[in-house]
Amino acid sequence: MRIVPISEANRVKMEHTAGPAHRRDFVGQPGILNTDPQAFLVERTYPNPVIHPHFHDVDQFQIFIGGDGRIGKTPVEAGTFQYSDAYTPYGPIVGNDDGVCFFTLRAIASGGHWPMPGNRDKMPGRAGRYLAGTFDLTTTLSEEGRMEREILLEEEDGLTVVGLKFGPNGTYPEKHGETGAAGGGYILVFSGSVKTQDTELVTKSLVQFDADEDIPAMSASDEGANVLLVTFARPSDRPGSNPELMRERDPYTFGERAK
Repeated sequence: MRIVPISEANRVKMEHTAGPAHRRDFVGQPGILNTDPQAFLVERTYPNPVIHPHFHDVDQFQIFIGGDGRIGKTPVEAGTFQYSDAYTPYGPIVGNDDGVCFFTLRAIASGGHWPMPGNRDKMPGRAGRYLAGTFDLTTTLSEEGRMEREILLEEEDGLTVVGLKFGPNGTYPEKHGETGAAGGGYILVFSGSVKTQDTELVTKSLVQFDADEDIPAMSASDEGANVLLVTFARPSDRPGSNPELMRERDPYTFGERAK
C-alpha cells in the first residue's frame, strides 16, 4: 500500500507552447515502463487544452478534479470519472477556458501512448469498455460522525467506483464490504481531509492498494470529506487486464510518449 499526501507528490513542469502545464507524480512516473502501479495528476490550466484521441495497453481510470470540458462527447467537470479498458481508444480531452486537471490511475505502468487514428493495427482486437460517471460534489454531510456510501459503478468482474461522503469525524470501518480482492485500486480525497494509518490526507491526496490488501479504515476531520474509491477488475485473459502478464513486456520497448 502506498499512502501519498499531495505534499509528497513530485511536481514537474511540462513544456507546452499553449500555456502552463504541470504533472504531479504520486506513484511511478509516466514514460517509465516498469512493473509498479502508476498514478499522476495532469494540470493543464491554460485555456482550451486538447489531448488528442489515443489508447494505452493497460486499464486505467481518469478522474477530473478541476476545470471543465469534455472527453469525446462526454461533458466533464470536477467529480467526473472515466474508465477505459486496455487498448480502448478515447478522446479527445478538450478543456474550456480554465483548462482541466485530472488524475490518471493505473494498476501497472502503461507501455505507451498510441495516437488514433493510425494505430489500429496495435490493438489486439475490438475496443473494450469505456465508462463514465460523476461523483456529486455539490452536497456535503453536516451530521457529526456520519458516513454515506454510494456505488457509482459496479461491474461483474470487480470493477467499481464508490463515492464516500463523511460528515465531521465520520468514519469508514476497515471491514465495510470492499476489499482489494479484485484488481487493487485507489482512494482519492476530493475535499476535506481524512486520516488513515496515522497519515493525514488533505484534498488531492491519494492511497494506492494492491489486490491482496483490504481497503484501509478512514476517519474524517472536523470539516468532513468527500472521497472516491476505485477498484480495478479482477485479472482475466482480456488483453491488458492482468498485471502479472504485463510484467513480461520487453522493458526496452515503449510506445509513443504523450505530447
